[in-house]
Amino acid sequence: MTKCISFITNCLLCFLILSCSTVSKGKQELDIKQIAERSEGNPLAIGQSSVFDKPALQISPEDGNKGIVIWKKGDHPIWSANGYLVFEVYNKAVYSGIINLEFYKDTRNSDSEEIVLQGGAISGTKEETPWISCMLGILPQLKTQMVFPLSYLDAQQIFLPRFPRQLKGTVSGNRLDINDITKVVLRFGPNDGTNYKTAYELASVFVTDSVPQSYPAISKPVVDRLGQRKDKEWPGKLKDENDMIAQNREMEKEVGNAPFPSEWGRYGGWKEKHFEATGFFRTQHDGKRWWLVDPEGYAFLSVGVDCIGTSSGGPVTGIEDLFEWLPGKDDPDFAEAFRERGDSKSVDFYVANLIRIYGKDWKNQWNKVTADLMRNLRVNTVGNWSDIDFSRKSRIPYVLPLHSFPSTDVALYRDFPDVFSSEYQENAKEFATQLEEFKDDPYLVGYFLRNEPQWAFGYHNLAYEMFATSQQSATKDEFTNWLKDRYKDDIKAVNEKWKLQLKDFASLKESIFKEYPSETAKVDFHEFSAVMVKKYVDVPCDEVEKVDNNHLNLGMRYAWISSDLLYKAGERFDVFSINGYGLTPPATAEIAERSGKPVMIGEFHHGAVDRALPATGIIGVMSQQERADAYRNYIEQGFARPELVGMHYFQWVDQAYTGRFDGENYNIGVVTTANIPYPELTEGMIRTNERIYDVATGKAKPHAVNIPNTPAIHY
Repeated sequence: MTKCISFITNCLLCFLILSCSTVSKGKQELDIKQIAERSEGNPLAIGQSSVFDKPALQISPEDGNKGIVIWKKGDHPIWSANGYLVFEVYNKAVYSGIINLEFYKDTRNSDSEEIVLQGGAISGTKEETPWISCMLGILPQLKTQMVFPLSYLDAQQIFLPRFPRQLKGTVSGNRLDINDITKVVLRFGPNDGTNYKTAYELASVFVTDSVPQSYPAISKPVVDRLGQRKDKEWPGKLKDENDMIAQNREMEKEVGNAPFPSEWGRYGGWKEKHFEATGFFRTQHDGKRWWLVDPEGYAFLSVGVDCIGTSSGGPVTGIEDLFEWLPGKDDPDFAEAFRERGDSKSVDFYVANLIRIYGKDWKNQWNKVTADLMRNLRVNTVGNWSDIDFSRKSRIPYVLPLHSFPSTDVALYRDFPDVFSSEYQENAKEFATQLEEFKDDPYLVGYFLRNEPQWAFGYHNLAYEMFATSQQSATKDEFTNWLKDRYKDDIKAVNEKWKLQLKDFASLKESIFKEYPSETAKVDFHEFSAVMVKKYVDVPCDEVEKVDNNHLNLGMRYAWISSDLLYKAGERFDVFSINGYGLTPPATAEIAERSGKPVMIGEFHHGAVDRALPATGIIGVMSQQERADAYRNYIEQGFARPELVGMHYFQWVDQAYTGRFDGENYNIGVVTTANIPYPELTEGMIRTNERIYDVATGKAKPHAVNIPNTPAIHY
């Protein structure tokens, strides 16, 4: 689900950001009046728009939840696999909006997956589920062209490219042939009838063969010189640069040279419980619960924060008009806050503000202050996606995200490689070499093989998906041989069980399936999918163990447990890692029982829209105080479980108002983009993090405050 990527990587990815300067050649507009009349529920009102120079549908919260049918079978055929579906929309609320674009097909003879999103939400209504959908984010009070490339209906990519003013887009579901579309629906949120009462204007819907032109520049920017939203006030909003500097100086005094608690060792382990010391981190079950053991032999629970680094930038290409000030590449003071790759530009207001606070030596000053603040907060682990230079200099234990997980030229489904190919084997050897420089570092807790593989987003039968095209692969060859052995070289038996008419096993490799040919075939495909996943894990694990047998293999940080295949993939890990978003940790006892391993949660967070940012992130609460209570509930109730050995909060610094590289703009930071800690959250962190060992051993009851459910604003 959600990643935090270094500023440099952020900028490398900015090539995805489209300037949208292309003029649309072919355009087919859908009839707004027809859309208004047939919407689910009462007909929608059409009135003169407040921002568009034309009439627009006026969408209330109730209308948005019921869904707006923008196209259904029998309408004029408009679809083109290479085209774009575009709708012009305005979000009237003061917070970001969530728009679900849903595509349906006739599923009477189809076997589709339930589309479960990160955080547990289910896409679609209870009555019916779309075959494929895209959750899109939109900024508040800014007219926007929302663009969906219809090529993404092949379900091979999870995340959309960015378009000007448009935020993140996340695709969930199954491959869909454009000829099989029966209905297209828009749903607008968030809405709970009390705290969130969203309202929109929908001005037009059309399909075009090229990306539409951008809107003209706005006359009043929405982001100030410090990266703050201009059109809203909140407690703690900075008055000016001097205010920001003064608050940072005060924070430095409070946290300067802060130590860990006296009952903790130098690595953050608990001195009251000692095991055999090996000089590196390892795991231990003491008969009651799992522990990590630090290099000194002390029991260790990893309480960490992800994305600790000097990066919170986002693209500005095509939206330069939204900013009061932007640095350029030749700026004498702020050039380090600007990045450019080709025609794509990005700016990091966090870096610009650190330059304002500390001057030319800003990076070294930030390193010291941040390490002091971590110790003050009793955070004993530098989490994933963090600045590796800081991680190694901080003298605080850290985890390492390995990069460039082995891939192949042939992708079988989404990012799942051709695992039985010699190419996969060779790339795994190269992948493992990056551990050479870390293998002797005692501060390294362990490494993550990768983050949130996209093939695991949802329940997918990998072997079946491999036959969605006629593409040949070593894995398809292996499946054919496997099936041949399974049916004792009897093609007649396969034809009978699979309800096919294959002349031989070789012809199976040329077959394409849009549906399961039989229930037996579905079972066979799934069983071989487990074989595929085992190979997927075994090959790189064999190679990393050859290079580094000192450190823990922390797994792949799955977004969630989407199928039994993920348990198969956990057999080789030392610690089973998932990213667990919720008000409390997800169910982890079954993971430990089935894998036989302790569990680490690589990401969780809680956000609110009561301050600067307009979106909550994957789990929302109503206020900064609720963020603090939610953190305390999560960490303490988590460490009260015997299987959990680590939990890492996502993330260190807030995201940019206009969105990071992929469009996330969430209030999830420990500090703001002015490097000022959120006082409610950080006070709660100190109180809870000091208690983790007492809670884990039953000496203290875990924190438990009731936090009402509230809609999350995330995309």
